Amino acid sequence: MHWIDSLLVVLYLLATLALGLWLARRVKDTDDLFLAGRRLPFWAVGMSLVVSDIGAMEMVGATASAHSYGITQANFEWIGCVPAMVVGGLLFIPLYWKLGVRSIPEFLGATYGPLVRAVLALVWVIFLGAALGIFFHASATMFEQVLGWQRWPAIAITAAVVSIYTVGGGLGAVVVTDVVQCAVLFAGGLALAFLGLAEVGGVTGLREGLAAAGERARHHLELLQPVDLVDESGVGTGYPWSGVLLGLGLVLSPAYWLGHQAIVQRTLGAKDAWHARASMLLGAGLKTFIPVAFVLPGLLAVVLLGPDLETGSNAVFPTLVERLAPVGLRGLLYAAFLAALMSSVDSYANSAATILTSDVYQRLAPGREERHYLLVGRLASLGVIAAGVAMVPVVDRFPTIYDAFQTYLSVFQGPTLALLLGAALFRGAVRPAGGVACLAAGIGSSIAMHRAGDLHWLHVAWWSFVVSILALAAGSRWAADRKGGGR
Repeated sequence: MHWIDSLLVVLYLLATLALGLWLARRVKDTDDLFLAGRRLPFWAVGMSLVVSDIGAMEMVGATASAHSYGITQANFEWIGCVPAMVVGGLLFIPLYWKLGVRSIPEFLGATYGPLVRAVLALVWVIFLGAALGIFFHASATMFEQVLGWQRWPAIAITAAVVSIYTVGGGLGAVVVTDVVQCAVLFAGGLALAFLGLAEVGGVTGLREGLAAAGERARHHLELLQPVDLVDESGVGTGYPWSGVLLGLGLVLSPAYWLGHQAIVQRTLGAKDAWHARASMLLGAGLKTFIPVAFVLPGLLAVVLLGPDLETGSNAVFPTLVERLAPVGLRGLLYAAFLAALMSSVDSYANSAATILTSDVYQRLAPGREERHYLLVGRLASLGVIAAGVAMVPVVDRFPTIYDAFQTYLSVFQGPTLALLLGAALFRGAVRPAGGVACLAAGIGSSIAMHRAGDLHWLHVAWWSFVVSILALAAGSRWAADRKGGGR
């Protein structure tokens, strides 16, 4: 990097650390650590929601997936985010506020009992730790490509920087730094997109370049792609339309935005229920522009870099930065990447620590002083970050880091959505036995379908949801009949 670029990155890191450590002075108890004392304005929460969902995975992973599969990647924003965020802001977030819960396992435990709460807490902690492995993998990809650093030193530095302000400042530091990171992220992504468009000759040049790429990019401008897309080895590629509409639109999207701990926790840290609702609606509006910043560069990379990269698809974003960005802007783009990475890591670490402290430790060791639980929460954050570092090698098994993230989600989002709908809409009809059956059948069927290897993970999410709903209904009916027979 040019020294100006390096200086921009260093200044950004130092400013983020200083801001996070300054905010750490406000943290006096676990309510401050996990919910920022419930004093966050809607605009800060809304921007934090967007940038925590984008993250390094979106900059590296979504750009890579757009390069591989085309504009269908935009469906993960337009179908996979916006509708569910509106529904969540209007219906579900007010319900969480009314009940005064801290976590999704706590909310579901009130309906389905302590066993479901404990199992779901364990599942969420495992997922959040695995997701941190994806984010650290993204950082390694970027630093290897840009600076020539070895993987593990790059990951260690990233983990250390984020740990300092996340462990100290909690959700307040996470959200406030996210506001800055959101602005940097949009500026960097949009700048790269417009530079790429200028390089290829505008929209017309992009279309002509994709046409010239031949069979490899034949479906790249189709929002909904055929079900039977396969590569030369017969392995399915892309995102089939049925999976996008059913698995993404009806399962993964609502399960994520209505029941993802890192998402819901931010809204619970808002000033009041109105600010919580408004934050989701603001976030939905901002989400509509994400494909311009991160999907469009992936399409441009097909023309500028070719349909097949020797270094692998996860290198699309850093390679574009090297080719397109001038001195100064390149530093901004690297800072934008760090912004995305830190936002993802701090969000997931704080959320996992919330679950471990509130849903696990406090139930096992009740009645301790608030200072004791605050220490446990901070140690839990460090532990989860360490677990994320250990999960990095697993990510190498997936085509792109985006595929890795969504595959992890597809394992348990079907049963999570079934439990959420039952607790919110049919609370009088569902039973704890139904909740246990739902988790067991839903997660078990997801794992079985993944191991079989014949279904796209979008289809896995849909069918696991169907299995979960049936298991919830059957288990609840069995419990109700048993109780009635006992009388």
